[in-house]
This record gives sequence, structure tokens and C-alpha cells, in this order.
Amino acid sequence: MASLKDISVVVEGAAESRSIRSGEKYVTPQGFTAIKDGQKSRGAEAAPTGRKPAWIRAQLPVGAGFGATRNIVHEHRLATVCEEAKCPNIGECWNAGTATIMLMGAVCTRACRFCSVDTGNPRGWLDAEEPENTARSVELMKLKYIVLTSVNRDDLPDGGARHYADAIRAIKRRTPQVAVEALTPDFQGVMKDVEAVVDSGLEVFAQNVETVKRLTHPVRDPRASYEQTLAVLEHAKKHRPDVLTKTSLMLGLGETDEEIAQTMDDLRAINVDLLTLGQYLRPTLHHLEVQRFVTPAEFDKYREWALAKGFRECVAGPLVRSSYRAEQALNGNNAGIENHGAGWGKRGKAADPNQDTTVDAAFPRFPHPAPTIPTVRWLGKVEYEPTWREMQRITDARDANTPDEIWLLEHPPVFTLGLNADAGHVLAAGDIPVVKIDRGGQVTYHGPGQLVVYPLIDIRRMGLGVRDLVTAMERAVIEYCASLGIEAATKQGAPGVYVKGRKIGSVGIRIRRGSSYHGLAFNVNMDLEPFQRINPCGYAGLQMTQLSALGQPDATVEQVGRDFAPFLTRALEEIRARSTSARAAT
Repeated sequence: MASLKDISVVVEGAAESRSIRSGEKYVTPQGFTAIKDGQKSRGAEAAPTGRKPAWIRAQLPVGAGFGATRNIVHEHRLATVCEEAKCPNIGECWNAGTATIMLMGAVCTRACRFCSVDTGNPRGWLDAEEPENTARSVELMKLKYIVLTSVNRDDLPDGGARHYADAIRAIKRRTPQVAVEALTPDFQGVMKDVEAVVDSGLEVFAQNVETVKRLTHPVRDPRASYEQTLAVLEHAKKHRPDVLTKTSLMLGLGETDEEIAQTMDDLRAINVDLLTLGQYLRPTLHHLEVQRFVTPAEFDKYREWALAKGFRECVAGPLVRSSYRAEQALNGNNAGIENHGAGWGKRGKAADPNQDTTVDAAFPRFPHPAPTIPTVRWLGKVEYEPTWREMQRITDARDANTPDEIWLLEHPPVFTLGLNADAGHVLAAGDIPVVKIDRGGQVTYHGPGQLVVYPLIDIRRMGLGVRDLVTAMERAVIEYCASLGIEAATKQGAPGVYVKGRKIGSVGIRIRRGSSYHGLAFNVNMDLEPFQRINPCGYAGLQMTQLSALGQPDATVEQVGRDFAPFLTRALEEIRARSTSARAAT
């Protein structure tokens, strides 16, 4: 059982229903009637869609890993969304020992015309032991990230919200270090039920909008609606701003580019953080036909749209599903998917962990996969000195397998002096502490309302130079400001970013053992008075500015951090790619 990563729990009798033909009714072991694959047979069916394009190629569901996982699933009478929803990635995921946990049975009370999960009325049936069984499975499998999903249960008074929450709390009791993503029903728009799940201790709350507004019906069941999903996502974010919200769109159902862009705008208007985009594939002849096959290049285009609109990440590709590689959603690299390559769906660029992943012979070899964009972490408000010491510790302890990270945070009030700074630039510290540190530059101020960005990156491994890293941070600030209609720029010989001569972003880094720490201070919505007590960055009379004074009066550090992160990860990747290309050319 420990070989199964994201085990999917429940439903006695799920295996028995597999012998029933698609579209036929059957009686479950619990005594209620269900329809196999969710849609009744309608007699004369439309002809199958023609041959799929070359890029719709999933790994075949064969192999030792696939067989072992299938045996575990069937032996323990588990219901997986992988099988129930006919996921095209079942071969890849099961060969890697991964699956997705599906709660509350394998029979849904709704009958969406894209979905092949069986439909029926469970009449209140629930496995009372499921929450604890789920938690035990997660503990045995030693997971770091788990996705829970479920059928809709409109037959239950709370839509199953309490059962869902009980499962999450049970996981957190046994394995508090495990991050939990919940892809939930809409609970018929009852917000107290939404709150019950959001308050259970999860990290990511997901509810799928599935398609654009115009196509919601007939694509989704009449009890679902575009507006209801938006309302659920909006309420979840407002109720718990620290929880990431996520949704998914299927493409190829007849939507237009304008409708895709409008849906993205609607989602960003309610601060949805994460978006996935995938190709709709018709599961049976009883379901909706495919209207078009979206090309890999189009998926790349839509992902760029989403990032430009401010999504923290958009994972997009022909075979992407809402929980596919969910644990990689914050890596900033499309979860390792390369739509432009021949091998769509490979888990990373290097199949051999000992493969040479360097950009050229001038760089050392590392016995681990090729460098990816760093993981972004939001730390909240943290004290300055302990954070600095932790960055030093991580840098000193780095080895070839230490992952790169970008920390987003804010500090309580503090003045910091660079390694060779002139203390005379501190004019009147008053009650604000002054800390002598080991970065470059002179003196600056950190305080509430300022976004601080610390890239902890092995720059040699990424193929970056020191100037490349500084340029990426400056460019990200400039491009993020441009997305808000603010014209920002750099100054010759003066690191940082300026708006009409006033500084909005300061840069100061330290490189040790080929790795970076310290970073960027980006003024969002803060008290600028402490800057008058110093010569900022060593320049007497330098004026500062911030987003709240530039047409963004309601800007918050956390939201700006989430919106800014994709700009920084994209700038790092573009500069890394350019540097790699330049070295290859020479």
C-alpha cells in the first residue's frame, strides 16, 4: 500500500459496477440505482470524433508500476477518480505510484455531460470510517502533498461538507506536515458549508468552473452554474485569504478566445490564484462531442495570458487535468510540462537522475534533474534577523540536491546596513533597530506594507550570473508595474527601480558558495516616514514612492506578492534561457 502515492478511498462495490455497460442502470451493493458513466444510452449515437492529433498521446496504461498500483486499488476496493473519470494520465500517474483520493463514493448525484463518473442517488449513504481510513493511508504512504476530490452529494443536508472537513482534519492530526488540496463540489452555493471545508486546515481550495459562461449549460448539470462557482471561490478567498484558490477550464467544447480571456478576467476579479487548462476528451459516445483540438502552441499562448493577468500559476497542456501534478503548481514552470517538445507529459526534462544537466561544459555537473524555476513560498510577517540567519544556514548547508526557493514576506520595522555601508547614512534611527548584515549596498528600511523578496537560488546551477539575477528582479518590478499602468524604469549606476525619479524597489543581494540570498524590497502600502531618517541606499534626499500612491490605494503585501511572483519566475526563466543560448553560440 505504501507504493501508492495519492490513494483514492472508498466505495464498496465500485469495482463491481465496472462490468456494467456504459449508459446502463445497475444497483449498487448499498441498494440504490446508478447509471454507468453518468449518461444514459440515447440509442442512435453520433459517430466518434475522428483520429486524435499527434500531441494527444498519453502513456499507455501498462507496465510494472501501473499493474502494482491497479492491484492495490482493486484489492483494497478503492475508488479512484483516475478510473471513474477515465483520466488519460492514468498510465503516467499509476506507473509513478500516484493517484487522487475520491471521497464519499463513486456515484454522483449530478449528470454533467462531460463527466463519466456514475450518476445516481446514494440516499444519504456514507462510509463513516472513511475520514480515518484516508488519513491512515496518507500516513502510510509518507506523502508531502495530497489531493482530495469527491462526487457531488446533493442528497446530503450539507452536501458532504462535514465529511470532507473530517477527512482533512484527520489527515492533519496524523500528518500535520502534509499539504492538502481539496477539489470540492459547489455545496449548492451554501456558504456555511464552503466555510466548513475552508476552515478544516487545507492549503488549497478548488472548485472547477469547467467551461466558459455561455457553455455552462449544457456542459454542466443544471444544478451547477458559472455564477455559483465564482461565488463559492470568491467566498472561500474572502473567508480565508491565506488559502490558495484554484479552478480548471476544459477547452475544445466550442469556446472562443474572447470567452477564454473573459473567464480569466472573471476569475482574477475574485482573486483566484491557480488555473489549469486542458483539452476536453469525450469519454463515451453518450457524452458531448469534441468541437476542436487545441494545439500545444495555443495552450502556451493561453498560459501566457493567464500569467499576464496575474494568476500565480497556470498549468496548461493537452492532457492537463485539475489535479495533474498538483504538487508542482507553484514551481512556476508549467508543472514541468513542455508543450513545444515531442515528449509532452514527461516528468521533468531529465529522465536519468544522473544525466548531465549543465548548460555547457564550463559549469559543474550535478547528480540531479535539470534546474527548474524555484518554488515560491509566502512566509507572512516575520522578524528580520532570524530570517537572515536562516538564509545563511540554508546557503551554507546547500548541496547538489538542495531545491531553489523564492521567499515572499514582510518584516516589522528595521534598518539594515550593508557589509561595507557607512553608518553615517543612518541619520536618526529613533526606536527602529539597526542591523549590520552581509549583503551589498548601503542602508535601507524594511517595514509593514513592503513586499520583501528573497531568492535562495544556486545561480551556477541555473546558469545565471550575478547581474542576471539583479536584472530579473528589476525587470519583474518594471513589468508588474506596467501591468498596473505604472511606468517604471531603472537608472544607470543605481540599482533598483524608479517611478518619475522616486524609488519604488531596492535591490541588495549576497552570493556565497555560488548561491544567492537577500534580494528585493518592493514598496506596496507602507509608512514611508522612516526613509526620511536615513539616506536611502546611500543617497541623501532620495525620495521613495509606493504602489498605494500610484493608483493602487487598496494594495496589500500578500496579494501583490502572489501577483508579482509569476513576473519574477518568468523573468528568471527568460534570462536563463537567453544566457544559455548565448553560451551555446560561443
